[in-house]
Amino acid sequence: MKSKRITALLTIALFTFMASLDSSIVNIATPIMAREMNVSSSTIEWVISIYLMIISALIMFFGRLGDIVGKVKIFKIGTLIFTIGSLVAGIKINFSFLLFGRAIQALGAAMTMSNNFGITTEMFPLKERGRALSILATFFALGSIAGPSLGGLILTTGSWSYIFWINVPIGIVAILVGNTSLPKDSLKNTNEKLDWYGTTTFAAFIAFFFYALMQGQTQGYANPIILTTLAIAIVLLIAFIVIEYHVKLPMLNFKIFDNANFTMGVVSALLAFIVGYFFSILIPYYLVNARNYNAGFSGILLAIIPLTIAFFGPIGGTLADKFGGEKISIIGLASLIIAQILILNFNLHSPLWLFIVTSFFYGIGMGLFQSPNNSVIMSSVDKKFLGIAGSVNSLARNFGMELGVSLSTIILYSSMSLREGKSITTYPVGQNQLFMFGLHTAFIFALIFAVIAEIITITRFIKNCKNR
Repeated sequence: MKSKRITALLTIALFTFMASLDSSIVNIATPIMAREMNVSSSTIEWVISIYLMIISALIMFFGRLGDIVGKVKIFKIGTLIFTIGSLVAGIKINFSFLLFGRAIQALGAAMTMSNNFGITTEMFPLKERGRALSILATFFALGSIAGPSLGGLILTTGSWSYIFWINVPIGIVAILVGNTSLPKDSLKNTNEKLDWYGTTTFAAFIAFFFYALMQGQTQGYANPIILTTLAIAIVLLIAFIVIEYHVKLPMLNFKIFDNANFTMGVVSALLAFIVGYFFSILIPYYLVNARNYNAGFSGILLAIIPLTIAFFGPIGGTLADKFGGEKISIIGLASLIIAQILILNFNLHSPLWLFIVTSFFYGIGMGLFQSPNNSVIMSSVDKKFLGIAGSVNSLARNFGMELGVSLSTIILYSSMSLREGKSITTYPVGQNQLFMFGLHTAFIFALIFAVIAEIITITRFIKNCKNR
């Protein structure tokens, strides 16, 4: 029985890795995609954003649906849809068809991500649960960071289509293994109703909010259409909160946020993934465009972070069991802060050792933070809230990644535009110093986000010390 649980965990972890990987694997390929499809750098970012937007919009809905009809059932359907979407996304027809394929992928990813932590929590006894959840969190963090490096290696042997098609054979194997190893769903109360008002309102908020952020880069944030879209997003968010407080069975039970350990952990995770995506989105442009390294060599350099996460993630989980997740989370965020400071010293002639050292600090930081913080989050909630806690936890990470995509490019292009006194929405060819100015500006904000996450985590630690 134990070996069957381990096989099931590896299946869940593999799809967790693939789903999070596909949020970042296209990053290093976006300059190539933009050239092939004749679209701007800001437009091609929609290939990343539409994936994260759909996941963020639907992840809580599918978490709730899993509670009603069965987590394993929703997870299995999601694996099939994700694999089909990967096949479609790799077919080169046009930009719109690529976005269509990414939307299918995102639908499947939302179904798996919303139920992976819940299935794992129910599958493992309490004494094994912490380690199992830390493994899952490590695979998620590894996938979200490994994308650019793996994508760069794939691009050295084939076109960007293979970035998506690599999921197909792996997905088929994982589906077959999952059908025999994943547990059967327990009987569910199918009389429970879904919160359609809350689901629709939240999905609309995500769509309007991130559309305004992305389109504002090209149209300007003073544009009446952009301002109106942002205003609608704010109204939708307020409406969602009101709905959730008044419906009988809300999609998001706000009582879970009464738990300070949970809330502070979720906010810290969101900020950490914003910081992680600043690196994931902007550094490929630094390596490929500013430093003129080829995709293969850039992929090797970018592989340092995921390899470091793969090594330190399990160590973080083990150390958390021994010394407490809060202490290890603080150390991880401190390492992440050092990485931001080192990036602010990057220039067009920085030695490779500086990039390598920075990457090690980044990987150590994410590895030591994610697993322990995730264990603190999931261990702090009541059993009746485990399902929604897993969904909110996944939402925070995906929302953080989406914010990282949007904010990193907004700050990059806005700072370059202000410097030049004209609108810049793509990489400034022949003006590498201008790009470096925008890069440094963006990572000043990343540093601020990392420091805020550290302050929150230290505050949580001090508060719990006093309570103990």
